[in-house]
Amino acid sequence: MVTSPECDDSLKAFMQLCAEHDLLTEPEGLEKGDLYDGLSDPSTLLRFLKARQFNADGALKQFQEASQFRREKHIVRLYDIVEIADFEQARQFYPHWTGRRDKSGLPICMFDLSFLNKKNLACWEQTRHTAVWSDSESHANLPPKPDMLQLASVYHDSFARMVFPLCSMMTDRPNPSVAITSSIYLVDASDLGLKQGWSLRYFAQSISWLLSTCYPETIQRVFVCSAPSYFSTIWKYLKSWVDTNTAEKIVVLSSTEVLPALEGYIDNANIPTTFGGRFPFKHGMLPELDDSIWQHFSWSLPSRSLPPGPIKWTEDVYGRKIALAVGGEAGSKRTEKIAILDTIKE
Repeated sequence: MVTSPECDDSLKAFMQLCAEHDLLTEPEGLEKGDLYDGLSDPSTLLRFLKARQFNADGALKQFQEASQFRREKHIVRLYDIVEIADFEQARQFYPHWTGRRDKSGLPICMFDLSFLNKKNLACWEQTRHTAVWSDSESHANLPPKPDMLQLASVYHDSFARMVFPLCSMMTDRPNPSVAITSSIYLVDASDLGLKQGWSLRYFAQSISWLLSTCYPETIQRVFVCSAPSYFSTIWKYLKSWVDTNTAEKIVVLSSTEVLPALEGYIDNANIPTTFGGRFPFKHGMLPELDDSIWQHFSWSLPSRSLPPGPIKWTEDVYGRKIALAVGGEAGSKRTEKIAILDTIKE
């Protein structure tokens, strides 16, 4: 990871501070060979520093809060055993990776706001009141039943632990020595209604807290596409429930502005057809890997679509980076090797 000398000095000092507070020890629940990427590696710590304008004390306090939340919610352990069906249900509620990247190498995520209708929000509301799942319950050999924040955190861990490291391994980008730690969001707002906008307040508040506390600086830019004329009215209310730093990254586009704006950041072949591009990706689909990613790794998949459920990076005894599809089905844990970094092509 390459940074400026000033940034590098700040990061080293912050890492020392975290070490003194026992925040860089192996996270509880991590398995042998699992990488620390997205958990306590330098790139992750740098995100917390940036979120606090390089104020080490402020960053330390936030990282402590995030670490405590993760321990109490058993996020690392849950990542390995969460039911794949539960993970996929949670994935529908948040921007999800298309399998494509923008011109700078950032992962492109898509979300259709029409999915957050009354019926689906009621389903989300039920999981908000579910009792917190404890790691001790796993000994009963029963499928875990996590609450909403646990599921949301496990899902966003899939970016920090799988998607960002994968995109960072790619060398076909302007600054391959700089780690990828954020995404670009494409949000379809074409069917957003006034009443629906108001009903999103609890959802926005809960997720905004999780992202700003545990996943700071993971959003590069949010394009709200094909926004209706009354979006400013909705946004006036929603803005107060969204983290300030995130709100500043939102760009609202009318239907005529969408394609020209997106093409400034994304090749047309990677822009979903919904927004005028040539990529036939819709909300809910699994990531379909671009040509470069497909060729950069040795994949054991029947197609370029990633499998459902969480995926993590591990390292074998030979130092090779391996992607494992994990999670569970009816209480039975999955451990499926799906990719190996092809060092020959490095």
